[in-house]
Amino acid sequence: MAGPEKKWRISPGKGLLLALLLAGALLAALGRFTQPGGTGDYPAAIMVDGTGYLVSVNPLPAGTVDKAEITGCVDSYTGTFPEKDGQQNFSREAALPYAPAEGGLALLHDGAWYLCVPAQVDDDGVLLPGGDRP
Repeated sequence: MAGPEKKWRISPGKGLLLALLLAGALLAALGRFTQPGGTGDYPAAIMVDGTGYLVSVNPLPAGTVDKAEITGCVDSYTGTFPEKDGQQNFSREAALPYAPAEGGLALLHDGAWYLCVPAQVDDDGVLLPGGDRP
């Protein structure tokens, strides 16, 4: 005959403490990944002439941009939000040409042109909501 089974119980005070410790660890980890210099996710962006531009998700209609209008290339990849001219954070291709476009710049990527609009940031350099996609 087997003896009575022992049940493990956590007192309410210890359970609350454990929950708070786990929540604190989660918040600390999230803070590390969302602070500048962290390794969090960033919207697709380029930096040209000191301005950060956010890259739209959908390509521009064919024929919107003429290749003769190309004024430069972004040719440096960064794993964060671009901080230097010529940087981008979404493709490791050698160089992505851009041209002026209504509302910002047009960027040639994978055979299609994408509108890039100036990023909207607050005084602390934090990306504002609504400024990440046209």
